Amino acid sequence: MIKMVNSITVLLMLVLPYTVIAQVQAPQVSYPCSVVLISVKDFPNAQGTALITKVKKPYTESPTSSLREREAVGVYADWLPAPSSFGDYDQYEGFAQVTGVISWRFKMYPVKEDYPSWFGGTPWVGKIDEISFGLPVSTRVEVRLSNSKTNKLGPAILQNTLQGCHY
Repeated sequence: MIKMVNSITVLLMLVLPYTVIAQVQAPQVSYPCSVVLISVKDFPNAQGTALITKVKKPYTESPTSSLREREAVGVYADWLPAPSSFGDYDQYEGFAQVTGVISWRFKMYPVKEDYPSWFGGTPWVGKIDEISFGLPVSTRVEVRLSNSKTNKLGPAILQNTLQGCHY
């Protein structure tokens, strides 16, 4: 029994560093990049896009503040049905995640159009620009239903990975 435990320990010591290195060395996103967000089900006309970029932000509001670099995910989605048509939801949220590692949620806002489309749907936009993680191409970006009163995040309506965002 002790020999088996020692063998497993040695095996784990040999394998684990390579697993961690493989995760760290996963292809990273090349900036700037955009991907088309694809409808999860057949929602007529519903489509979107995500812009992935780096931004330089000041540490403070002072005009002489030094800058810090962050990654940003901006989402534009159009021809979306009213969130309430899916049940107890009243808005859409952007959602980006590195599965099993980290995720980010951000509010999306409907855009008032001077001349709305005659076949329906509303454009929604949102962004997050405080990401300092280093996005791998396996990052998934989604537009999801949300209930602002209960903070319940619903299913994805549009989604895609950042696989096309590297050279």
